[in-house]
Amino acid sequence: MTQSEIANALRQHITISEEDLQYFFKTAPVKKLRKNEFLVNAGDLDTPLHLIKSGYLMTYFYDQQEHPHVLQFGSEMWWTGDLDAFFKQKESFYTIKAMVPSEVYQVSRSLFEEMSQRTPQFDKYFRIIFQNALISHQRRIIRNISFTAEEKYLEFVKEYPKLELIIPQKYIASYIGITPEFLSKLRRKLAGK
Repeated sequence: MTQSEIANALRQHITISEEDLQYFFKTAPVKKLRKNEFLVNAGDLDTPLHLIKSGYLMTYFYDQQEHPHVLQFGSEMWWTGDLDAFFKQKESFYTIKAMVPSEVYQVSRSLFEEMSQRTPQFDKYFRIIFQNALISHQRRIIRNISFTAEEKYLEFVKEYPKLELIIPQKYIASYIGITPEFLSKLRRKLAGK
């Protein structure tokens, strides 16, 4: 995404001056990632919030048996990060990796506080973003406890239309809470319809 496209996306939520936008672009460093490069590893300290400029990121954790569990996928103009680690200044529980070559803006805790104090519009923007994230996670919980596997898969394809072609099937299966083998059977069944 260009700075202009990012500015337009921000302005969908808030009214923000060109000066404040330029402040963001000048102070938030951009990090480039190769495919499969880790942005955050579980156990990392001082993990920033990340605004995805381009690419796809996956946020996940490992259970006690070392099985990965996908929490979130993110694409352009999505924010990602371990909010608990970010706000409480503790080790990250999650790992975040680039599924394709990607670029992210990084917002450290100190930059977040500075932006929020400097410009009330940034504070309002982050409140809206966190509000929307909570709503999204609540909807995902409802899907996980009440949808069939087929309904969860179809909702995934609707929510992430291009992602299915980019990432390994095992991560999609993990995200919707089924085995990769069952996902293969489900996809064959749906292809036959």
